[in-house]
Amino acid sequence: MKYFTTIIFIIFIIIIAACDNKNEIELFSEKINGKKIKLRKIDSLIINEDSTSFIGKFLDVKYRGNNIVIADMLQSALFFYNDEGKNIKQLRWRKGEGPGEILQIGGFEIMNGYIYISDIGNFRWTVFDTSGKFIKWGRPFSDPRDDKNEFISENGNRIEHFQNNIFTTIIEDKYNRDSYQYYSKSIAKLDSNLTIKQVFGNMDKIYGKFKIYIPSPALTIDSDGYIYFSQRPTYKIYKYDQSGVLVKCFGVKGNFKILDEDLSRNLSMNEIIRISKKYSFTDALFFSSRGYILHQYIEVTDIFYDSRSTTDRLNYLKVYDLDGRYIDSDILLEGVLLATNGNGDLLILEKDEPGNRIIGVYKIELTDN
Repeated sequence: MKYFTTIIFIIFIIIIAACDNKNEIELFSEKINGKKIKLRKIDSLIINEDSTSFIGKFLDVKYRGNNIVIADMLQSALFFYNDEGKNIKQLRWRKGEGPGEILQIGGFEIMNGYIYISDIGNFRWTVFDTSGKFIKWGRPFSDPRDDKNEFISENGNRIEHFQNNIFTTIIEDKYNRDSYQYYSKSIAKLDSNLTIKQVFGNMDKIYGKFKIYIPSPALTIDSDGYIYFSQRPTYKIYKYDQSGVLVKCFGVKGNFKILDEDLSRNLSMNEIIRISKKYSFTDALFFSSRGYILHQYIEVTDIFYDSRSTTDRLNYLKVYDLDGRYIDSDILLEGVLLATNGNGDLLILEKDEPGNRIIGVYKIELTDN
């Protein structure tokens, strides 16, 4: 019996080692020497709000159809602004569980004349046309009340599209445990009918240290359809093709402060805050049509914990070309990067005061170092 137990233990160790090796991916860390990135402010937009178009709190922002589209964290609503900051349309849905109702927007995408909303309150996705008319809803991912699906769509998940496919971040249900989430695949590919066509992608082993909540990962897609993915505790970026094949893992540490201790759920809030203020966290990835991948990472501050405003964090920007080569940057931004516009310029929320929100428009410039 003792011999049998020893054999089982050895097999277990081999399996765990194999899983660990699966996550050991070579890091590409080439730099472009002699060049650096500068940001030049070219415009400033005041977001017009009144009693009929008041935004509670920015959740997700995209530039679609020559408009800045803002999802409200507090309301079931999307607000559409033109490049002058004028509100040209807003779509509001009744809060609830019925057809066409939304409890809480977790993310959204606009594709081929339809709006796709991840409703994290109802554990489902809902599709509307661009006038806001309800089309259908579905549950491509797991509902904790009905454990039939293999995949969980993450709270605050990123949603992007390319051609007729939607890409979103996920965790496999079987790995949805504190110390095992990094074994999971990370990206799901859906068609326009909300059918999962493919699941792929890697997670960093460092993900196992970040256990306070399900971290919101970062996702973007370039104009050729390459997919870029990263996670909060790391500066590493994974690049995949449309078939889900890993092209490379790239990243340069720069000023990013890597987490080297566990952030666990069982810590006190004071301890969580103390640890969080020591490290950097990936916040978002963006594609600029000027030929760059933009990596926004953050450091939290005491004032952020009081206000919960993203403009009160320290927001930094790292810039790579599409081959993953780092260009000297690590720039402290004047606010939080929300999106890039049709020209590849950066839309940065500089002032987050309700009724007086200001978005700065910045051009990326490649200069000699």
